[in-house]
Amino acid sequence: MTATMRTGQRGIAGPTEAGIRDFALLQAAGFCGSMATRCLEIAVAWWMLDRSGNDALLGIVLGLGIGADVLSRGALGWVGDRFRPQRVILCCFLASACISGALTGLAFAGVYHLWIVLIGVSLLGVSLGVREPLLMSTIRSLMDASAVAGAVRVRSAMMSLSSFAGPIVAGVLIGPLGYSAVLGAACAVVVVCAILVAFLRVPDGDAHTNELQDRGFAVWATEAKAGFRAIRRVVPEWRLAMLTMVVDFALFPVFALVIPVLIADHYPGQTWVLSIVESAFAVGMILGSAVLARKSNASLGRRRTVLGGFAALGAGFVGTGLVFSATGPGMPVAFTAGGSVLLMLSGAGLCMVTINTGTVRLLATPSAFRNRMVAAASFLSGLVMPLGSISSGLISRASGERWALLILGGAICVCAAIAARDKAITRFLDMPDEQLDDAYLREFPHAFDAPATRMEKAAQA
Repeated sequence: MTATMRTGQRGIAGPTEAGIRDFALLQAAGFCGSMATRCLEIAVAWWMLDRSGNDALLGIVLGLGIGADVLSRGALGWVGDRFRPQRVILCCFLASACISGALTGLAFAGVYHLWIVLIGVSLLGVSLGVREPLLMSTIRSLMDASAVAGAVRVRSAMMSLSSFAGPIVAGVLIGPLGYSAVLGAACAVVVVCAILVAFLRVPDGDAHTNELQDRGFAVWATEAKAGFRAIRRVVPEWRLAMLTMVVDFALFPVFALVIPVLIADHYPGQTWVLSIVESAFAVGMILGSAVLARKSNASLGRRRTVLGGFAALGAGFVGTGLVFSATGPGMPVAFTAGGSVLLMLSGAGLCMVTINTGTVRLLATPSAFRNRMVAAASFLSGLVMPLGSISSGLISRASGERWALLILGGAICVCAAIAARDKAITRFLDMPDEQLDDAYLREFPHAFDAPATRMEKAAQA
């Protein structure tokens, strides 16, 4: 039986015109939704600071939103596997529109209640946590195996661009218009995203979807556990998840804590340094997604690209620490120039890793577990971010920001060495896209031993 007959998806001959159209709609909705989310976050922050003036309280509220996002990825990843993806994504956008609309109305009315903001931010986090993994996993339902890698690169480039442009757009709008108008504009953009998703034509999936929906909530709840069991039993995914946890442990605090503190302490009043060096990382992500990952894959192969990406990410952080040691506090221009180049290298390296590992995950995972695998990997990565911030803060306080960069970057370089020696990871990275199609189901059938996949495995037999 062909891959198309087994999975209910398009074959591997190439993307159809309808698939390209639907992919374009999906990515337009994802890009606009990501931009709106960043504008909402900044507008809420300005609103809270204007009404309360409490920085610590703002940190708690935003942390609550991040926590709701991360936890929902682990607890609700099964939703994308058990319901029609288009409906789930549409419901997430509609829920976000309603919540942001309510916050907009309160802001324009001059009504501020902390508990309402807390609930609103938490619900927005849940909506984001369900929506984002599904925007990724749905790519495989729209595109053929031969087109998945290119589609993942496009998504990565657009998400990198939104990370770079979102705060800039929000900052430009808040000045002349105020946070209330930015909240309203973000709400309108989310409504547009919902309209785009409504025009999607995503395949309904396999027959077992409706079968499980008829068996009640208890069965659905066990599917969340099945998703974590699957990623634990798929050896390359579990080991990649562990390595990614180390990367995110180091990555998040570098930009949330270490570099801002370094610049604030040693280049006081020169905020342009922070803007340039952090923007350089985003530019590197865009270049890595749009150009470098594709060229590196073509010339070096996927395995070497991933290993090189790990090394480039860590080396960029180590190099930034060394550049600061060489330039010192009295040379902000020299530090900015050197640090920007190195952080751009780190950004490109990050995308070289995520694009290729994401492509393998989408192709090799069976459709009944695809969204849970994507969501579980994202959940595990998100869990270590608070711990990374705490640890990097202790290192920075004890040894200085330079040593924090050296240690965190060195940990990522160690991940590159570990991945290079791991035969399970490198074997799947070396597989061509056509061989990767449902490879995890063939190699690790025990990982997907759940009612949801019995029909799929029976069809393969």
